[in-house]
Amino acid sequence: MKRVHHHFHSHGERILIDQIAYASSLRQVSPFLKIFVSLYSLVLCLISKTYLVSVLILICMLLAMTVVGKTRWHYVIHLMKIPLAFIILGSVMVLIQITRTPQNMLCALALGHWHIGITSASLDQFGHLFFQCLAAVSCMYFLSVTTTMTELFTALRRMHVPAFLVEIMELVYRYIFVLMEISSQIRNAQECRLGYSTLKIGFYSTGQLISNLFIRAYRQAERTYMAMESRGYTGDLTTLGLTYEMKPQLLVGSVVYSVVMTSVVVVLKIYNMYML
Repeated sequence: MKRVHHHFHSHGERILIDQIAYASSLRQVSPFLKIFVSLYSLVLCLISKTYLVSVLILICMLLAMTVVGKTRWHYVIHLMKIPLAFIILGSVMVLIQITRTPQNMLCALALGHWHIGITSASLDQFGHLFFQCLAAVSCMYFLSVTTTMTELFTALRRMHVPAFLVEIMELVYRYIFVLMEISSQIRNAQECRLGYSTLKIGFYSTGQLISNLFIRAYRQAERTYMAMESRGYTGDLTTLGLTYEMKPQLLVGSVVYSVVMTSVVVVLKIYNMYML
C-alpha cells in the first residue's frame, strides 16, 4: 500500500485505478460477483425515484470500497472529486428556473419581466439528480477500484462479449496511458524552455504539444504493433486466467444486499402509488 501511496502522488492527476485495485482486499474475489453487485446497484439507482435508494446505494458502495476492500478514504475521495464538477454543473441546470410568475419560487432574482430562481420542485429534482448521479458513479468506482482491468477484460470474454469489442477496450485503455506519458514528457520539455511564460507563448506551446503528440503517438502505435507481431500476435489478445476466491460471507452479503435493496425499492414504489 505504501508503494501505491507514493506512486499516486508522484503522477499528479493521473488516475491510478489499477494500482489501487491491485492493493484492494477484494482483488482475489471473483469479478463476476463484483460485476453483478455493481451493475445491479446501478440499475436500482437508475430506476429509483427517491433520495433514499440513491443515498443507501452511495453509502453501501463507499463502505464496500473502504471497509470491505480496505481502500483508503482519501483515494476514494480523490476519485469521486473528478466527476463531481460535472455532476454539480449538470444538476444546477435543473435547479435554476426562469419564469414570469415568481409566486411559487423559494427565492428569485428579478430581471425586468422575468424572474430567475429556485422552486421547491426544482430543488427536489436537483437533489434527486445529484444523489442519483453520485450513486451511479460510486457503483462504477466500486468495480474499478476492486477489479484490475486485465481481470475485467477476462471476465467480459467469459461472459461471451464479442472479442473485437474487448480487444478495442484493451487497446484504448493501454493507449490512454501512452498518450498521457508522451504528453507529460513534451510538457516538461516545454516548461524547461519557458514555453508557458506568457499567455501567447502558452497557446503556441499547447498547439505544438497537440501536433507533436499526434505524430509521436502514431509512431508509438506502429512500434507497439510491430512488437506484438514479433511476439506472435495474430489478432487475439490472450491473457492467463486467474483463480478467484468465492468467500461464503461475501456471497451471502451480496445476496442479502440485493434482497434488502430490492425490498426497499418495491416498498417505496407501493408507498408512492398509494400516496398518489
